[in-house]
Amino acid sequence: MKKTGAAPALLTPDAIAWRLLRAGVPPQKFATLAEAAAALPAGTHLHLALPCQAVLLERMTLPATDRAELAGMVHLQLEKSLPFPIEDVSADFLIVETGETESTLVSAAAQHGQLAALCAPLRERGRPPEKITPFAMHIAAACPADETVLAVYPEQGQLVVAICEKGRLAWTQVVPALDADTLRDALPQLLLSAEMEGAPVAFSRVRLAGECAPLAGPLREFLQIPVESVSFDGDLPEPAINLVPASWQADVERGARAANWRHRIIGAAVLWLLAIAAAFAYLAWLKAEAGQVAAKVRATQPALQALEARRARWKTFEPAFDPQRYVVEVLFQVSKNLPNSEIRITEFDVSAAQWRVVGEAPTASVAIDYMAKLKAEPGLDAFTIDAKPPQLLPNDHAQFNINGKLKP
Repeated sequence: MKKTGAAPALLTPDAIAWRLLRAGVPPQKFATLAEAAAALPAGTHLHLALPCQAVLLERMTLPATDRAELAGMVHLQLEKSLPFPIEDVSADFLIVETGETESTLVSAAAQHGQLAALCAPLRERGRPPEKITPFAMHIAAACPADETVLAVYPEQGQLVVAICEKGRLAWTQVVPALDADTLRDALPQLLLSAEMEGAPVAFSRVRLAGECAPLAGPLREFLQIPVESVSFDGDLPEPAINLVPASWQADVERGARAANWRHRIIGAAVLWLLAIAAAFAYLAWLKAEAGQVAAKVRATQPALQALEARRARWKTFEPAFDPQRYVVEVLFQVSKNLPNSEIRITEFDVSAAQWRVVGEAPTASVAIDYMAKLKAEPGLDAFTIDAKPPQLLPNDHAQFNINGKLKP
């Protein structure tokens, strides 16, 4: 599963309950896993270190050096020794030492039901651990890689005695008390059991947790080696082992995909809201621009009205200044275009926008010819001339009626 570059938080057992280790943050202690889950910042990757009582640790020497072959052998060995079906177990192993034909390793196994019960507070709060390891393996990984060290530290009301060989956990045992007398009485039998199982018991030093300082004297007296007081509250190396059930891995991956989709949807929603905000801002700008244009139009309205008024006055006085619209000019053109003296004008009406001529011609053809001459007269171009067909009179003469309207 793809992870971010942020260091994960490590939840480990402490002397009484649980301890949360995060980079750059002082260690935090909690009475329950539920309290620890509630204290985790959003998006924090979580690794869980199990106490020894929650995991079965077994030292094995197997006739193989290939890791794939060793995995098969470990599977068969656990299938024989575990009191529950191997399908209900998450198991992994670390190789302590490899020879020419055989390998020494420590296997770790955790029953799914116990893991589910232990991790229920974390999973219920949407904080399933991405990695589960035995805490003893973290302690061993923090030991020198070129020494055999005996590590002693408290773990939820008990003492853990761990043999660390070359930075790997070689053997471990729990002492069900925290006092010096119980440890002094248990040490001979513990070391004998470790030696019988093939674990080295020639230690270069003892690494003792700082909160177990009263045990330094008995350990130094019994083992006759230096006792070093150390703190396991700092950053601890991660062992190459993971006991998270496969079904949980799928849940974690689904959760990661869901979170990724949530982030995408939120991002799309933010972009959509920004687009809407930009659209509203643009509309507001357009409205402001329209308001400014309307204001300018309103500001020029008095000038436009004054211009229209002047134009109307000029229109009114136009006949007085346009020679083509003078009454005498129109009458002159009407008279000038008479075909002959036999045509008589009987009526001539004129106004500001039109004029009318009614007359009598000796024949209809003469009347029609007169109408055509008036329409073709350049001096009457300012008018649209319209004439009805001539009407015949009882004396065989033709009456014509010609109208001229001022062009727009």
